[in-house]
Amino acid sequence: MLNSSNFIKLSLDEMTIKLGTLEKQKEMMKIWIRGEEAQLYRVSNFYIFKSPERRVAYLSLFSEGKESDDTYVGKRILFTFNLKEVDYFSEGVVSYDEVHETLVVELDKEFYRSEKRTNERLLTYPHHQVYVYFKVQDEKDESNVIELKREEDKLYLDYKQRQKKELKEKLKEKVSDIEDLVGFRVLDISRSGVAFLVGEDEGKYFSDRAKYSFYVLFDGDLFVVKGAKLVYKVDYVGGKEGKKRFKVGLTFAPVDNLTHYVTELLKEGVETDSIKREFEDFIDD
Repeated sequence: MLNSSNFIKLSLDEMTIKLGTLEKQKEMMKIWIRGEEAQLYRVSNFYIFKSPERRVAYLSLFSEGKESDDTYVGKRILFTFNLKEVDYFSEGVVSYDEVHETLVVELDKEFYRSEKRTNERLLTYPHHQVYVYFKVQDEKDESNVIELKREEDKLYLDYKQRQKKELKEKLKEKVSDIEDLVGFRVLDISRSGVAFLVGEDEGKYFSDRAKYSFYVLFDGDLFVVKGAKLVYKVDYVGGKEGKKRFKVGLTFAPVDNLTHYVTELLKEGVETDSIKREFEDFIDD
């Protein structure tokens, strides 16, 4: 959880370039009324009105979905957006531009920055189809990168029984020899880590003395991870009675395309609102 020391105050002058970037790149931002769910809007314009009496900044927003603009017109909202792995927060009052059919947010003069948590995790089960696949080897690997070893075909046969046909077909499009791979369903994933469940037989292949290379199949997209290390292997409570299972957590150096993919999903995940509540609590103090 964040605390007040994680929110760093910024002035409007310090934010001008970043707000201009929102307009230029037509970035997404989350807006919400205190205590309610957030909705996604895209920035269409940023401008500053200057007069002898005051200087006011505005953001124009439009929705690509079915959000009701009427929900926010005349209301004070909170909002957040992300640039270069950093979250920014502020407040504003909403009006409606009938000519351009956009929401217009009159921005507060104070913004807040919160460094992006590198361990922020995306819960992938059951809403996403995410699997990790390790190569099964018959002979001892002489390198320092350890892959799973086949033990009298038992692990291999178990794997074949578990895999769904459609997932194997997706993987076949990406990897030439899928028959040498064993897969596990991912529970959650971050920019530099992944957690998944394994059975008792597979659990002995994961130790803190090894490094691991594997594929990540994420909703049909394939990513390659190398040099991962074990963070934990703990008993998992739940599932079928009498079947011992472990929850395995691996950490790895961020992979550019996978990092971007996970980051975008975290940015778009309006259902994960813990950081919204933290900002609400912060501005109430």
